[in-house]
Amino acid sequence: MNKMKFLLSVAALIWIAGLGTSKAFAWCDPGNVYCGTVIDSNVTVGHDDVSRYKVGSDPGAPYCTPGGSSDTWNGKAHVYRIGGGPSPRPPLPDPLWIQLEWDDNPNTNRDDLILVVLEDCDANKCLGADPAFLEFSTQNGNPLGNDDSNGLWIIVDSRRDTTINYTLRVFCGDYPFDVELMSFSAERSSEGVNLNWATASEADNDRFEIFRRELGNQDWALAGVVASQGNASSQQNYHFVDRSVGNSGYEYQLSAFDANGNVQIMGHATVAGGGAEQVVVNTFELLGNYPNPFNPSTNIRFSLATASEITLNVYDVQGRIVAELFKGAMESGVHEIAFKANGLTSGVYFAQMSGAFGTDVMKMILMK
Repeated sequence: MNKMKFLLSVAALIWIAGLGTSKAFAWCDPGNVYCGTVIDSNVTVGHDDVSRYKVGSDPGAPYCTPGGSSDTWNGKAHVYRIGGGPSPRPPLPDPLWIQLEWDDNPNTNRDDLILVVLEDCDANKCLGADPAFLEFSTQNGNPLGNDDSNGLWIIVDSRRDTTINYTLRVFCGDYPFDVELMSFSAERSSEGVNLNWATASEADNDRFEIFRRELGNQDWALAGVVASQGNASSQQNYHFVDRSVGNSGYEYQLSAFDANGNVQIMGHATVAGGGAEQVVVNTFELLGNYPNPFNPSTNIRFSLATASEITLNVYDVQGRIVAELFKGAMESGVHEIAFKANGLTSGVYFAQMSGAFGTDVMKMILMK
């Protein structure tokens, strides 16, 4: 596809993107977060009618945000949720650390942002509030129960409508650590299932553990353990072959552990059943991305009918390359590559996959 055809495709997709979109974090319609989640965003979008949070439903109950009754938090807010879901629900992690970082206004003693944790989306069930850090654990006498089907609600609220960039981190365990995943894929071979992943950076990483379950089954089993680089600021590539598989389809979960046993769930990959039931990939196409809309990262899925030399890039609405995700040879099958949009503004972006087979383009929406 030449440049003119690509720009025409972009123009058509821009028009489609304007239909049926909505705000990223409406009240009681949150973004889900998990252990190891890192979110870079700002408070110029989101819910905007939260003013105060109380400890209980009693009108005379104290506020959990700082200041008096006239010192309101009535700017913008982002709403996130951890835990919850249909019963039976997994227990909430203990300890659970939630950290908020931003560049505070040096000309005032008042904090520009506040971190609030609620038991429900009802603002009268405040469990705690702090400008930057909350820890819930049995060790510090502040444990969290799991008696609410909606999970725990994490609020990043502000006093003003001005732009305030922030980073929100969710950790599980007694020491935060961070591993940045670039890609994770699973592919059948004569040996079993080949698992490949790459990290952009690692901090305090001890090992990776790969868990496996049959498609349609809820029970995970440990498939293998791979030693990590520990600390690395450049790309690291890993490989593992799962030979204990049959002809069923499988889902894999990749987790990173530090030396203290704290865990980050990094990503998931699936592989179709083998033998006579194996799905044959016969197309060269972009299969979509998840999540979509996304903030700040998403996973781009694509299929290759045969082993091919490909390039995978991301463009903005003006046709400029904003990310070069992959260039090189890749085996046939369904693959997945992560795209991190840190530093990019909200809007429509386009993934483009090119090779000897031609070019395919798809739309993605970044909502911060």
